[in-house]
Amino acid sequence: MASHDPSKYQFTTAQYVFIYTTILAAYYVWDTAMAQKSHFKMQTQGITTFRKTFPQLPWNTVKNPTYIQTKHGNRLLTSGFWAYCRKPNYVADWVMSLTWGAIIGRATIIPYFYSIFFIVVLLHRCTRDFERCKRKYEDDWERYCQVVKYKYIPYVY
Repeated sequence: MASHDPSKYQFTTAQYVFIYTTILAAYYVWDTAMAQKSHFKMQTQGITTFRKTFPQLPWNTVKNPTYIQTKHGNRLLTSGFWAYCRKPNYVADWVMSLTWGAIIGRATIIPYFYSIFFIVVLLHRCTRDFERCKRKYEDDWERYCQVVKYKYIPYVY
């Protein structure tokens, strides 16, 4: 940034609104999806009172969650953000990383290194996780994949 004219890093008001709306929406999806998953696990253990920690975003707990009971004994959540794709937290996390680079502009590729590295890590981790789940849950994983059809982005296979 120090070697470029500051005008390269200025945006219009509409662009700033778009960038900040994107990062706030991604954060909301990421935090809420993780809270839904955590609260679901707690609900399966009989815990129904959750700590009031910061932040407490709306819809962080799924009321009457749906799930697939596996032969292995686990439950796979199929409601909330987890009804739309198998890794909503990964997508939101990556969008946040991309937005952090995008706020710098297009003067250099360096700010995008993190999001490029991060997408490779997430795709590898997700592939590994899905293979592990397929071995662990067998037919139940196939059934889960039929219910939650999309891996990352709903309606985009």
